[in-house]
Amino acid sequence: MNILIAPDKFKDALSASEICRFLEKGILTTFPHAKCTLLPLADGGEGTLDSLRTNLKGEFIEIETIDPLFRKIQASYLYLEKNQMAIIEMARASGIELVAFDERNCLKNNSLGTGRLIEDAIEKGAKEIILTVGGTATNDAGMGIASAMGFVFLDENGNEIPPIGENLIKVKKIDTSNISRKLSNIKFTIATDVTNPFYGENGAAYIFAGQKGANFEGIQQLDLGLRNFAKILEKQYQQNPQNLSGSGAGGGVAGGLAVLLNAQIISAASWILDINNTSELLSQSDILITGEGKVDSQTWGGKLISQLVARANRANVPVIIVCGNLQEVQTIAQQTGILYATSIIQSPMSLDDALKNTPQLVENQGVLLGKLLLCFSCGHS
Repeated sequence: MNILIAPDKFKDALSASEICRFLEKGILTTFPHAKCTLLPLADGGEGTLDSLRTNLKGEFIEIETIDPLFRKIQASYLYLEKNQMAIIEMARASGIELVAFDERNCLKNNSLGTGRLIEDAIEKGAKEIILTVGGTATNDAGMGIASAMGFVFLDENGNEIPPIGENLIKVKKIDTSNISRKLSNIKFTIATDVTNPFYGENGAAYIFAGQKGANFEGIQQLDLGLRNFAKILEKQYQQNPQNLSGSGAGGGVAGGLAVLLNAQIISAASWILDINNTSELLSQSDILITGEGKVDSQTWGGKLISQLVARANRANVPVIIVCGNLQEVQTIAQQTGILYATSIIQSPMSLDDALKNTPQLVENQGVLLGKLLLCFSCGHS
């Protein structure tokens, strides 16, 4: 039996690559003749570059940059010299996992570190920049990134203001006199599966800022700031990011850069699945095992796992879902092509214990699935 193991990460527990390895180890314990193909996936957040490098090859370029709190760090991006393309994972320099829980405050966190990665890639010769924007700590609408490109943000008195979220409401003009001429020759793409608008009740601040450390008053301030920033962008560039699907991604980075850098916003899931030749791998598989840390109703809204399941359906490949937290079983039962879904947690335990024991729990689930799939392969009922 040919088994395609293609999960996303289990956030805060294991990477997608580790999930693949532990599932395979368990399966081969009870089904030693199974042929497992491992395809770790990512949704544009943490782990995206590791997933893509398998097929894209390329070279990791590491430089000194800054984290969301302006602290010096080393971060890398994937550079494909032959294609003059750089793929930059925003989470590597501006990610929420770089900031301790008690330090998270997206009113003050910045995206400048990601901008320095982009700047370095352009200096290396990149003509195309693809930015994945999942897992960010920021809500600055890309001001930090843009400031690394030479954009300067001014208040009502013409004074330069730091490019952080709480200052979005103060921006009255954007000075472009110092931006590099090279920018006009660079193709920018933003990869995200967030479809939220720039501002409003479903926008970047109200939906995502709370998990990035903002209280309710802070969320309101950020939303007003995004509204102000959108007006300034429309005034200077004749384009309002609120009209672009997904402009709220990355704390408004997608919308801000779509206007400032003429970036195109694309589906990260579709792009990642295409690059990894997923449809071809499915055509060679008898079953797909996939999953992520939490499976709930949001999983089926066009994101990575739902798109992967849709491709499996087109290839007539049945799907098994393995996850940490399994919710809304009725919704899962309504999805076409899913043979079985299960959580790795089989007995009561705390979240801390579950995270600590995830490797063994995943392997245990592999052992059980191996026995089940061996039964299927032998034609037993």
